[in-house]
Amino acid sequence: MNIKKTVVASLIACMLPAVVMAKDISVGVSMALFDDNFLTILRTAMQKEMQKDGVKAQVEDAKGDVSQQLQQVQNFIGQGVDAIIVNPVDTNAVKPIMDQATKAGIPLIFVNRRPQAQLTDKMAYVGSDSVLAGRLQMEALA
Repeated sequence: MNIKKTVVASLIACMLPAVVMAKDISVGVSMALFDDNFLTILRTAMQKEMQKDGVKAQVEDAKGDVSQQLQQVQNFIGQGVDAIIVNPVDTNAVKPIMDQATKAGIPLIFVNRRPQAQLTDKMAYVGSDSVLAGRLQMEALA
């Protein structure tokens, strides 16, 4: 878990321009569902790391609703956040989120669930590679 926290914090720091570093940094976080044990651990770890680094985080629960998650991202953009972190409700339905963030010029980081759409500039994915993990597990069993 420490690696994931470090990677998320590092990505946020690397994706923001140096000018932004001079002011308070704010990040909007949209989680697919708060009522999931792993996502609760992930959310808590992100909040703790951002607080430690002085990053203002606004964390929202999409409650498993794709349209609610898009609305949250639109609200983050309207508030002028410096970066957006999304744990997608549906990895096949992230294109509108990507389009909105791109249009606003705001870095977008997906966590834990890899989007099916191709990531573009100012976008990143932080999480495991399920195919590679499965291959390594099978090799270990062989």
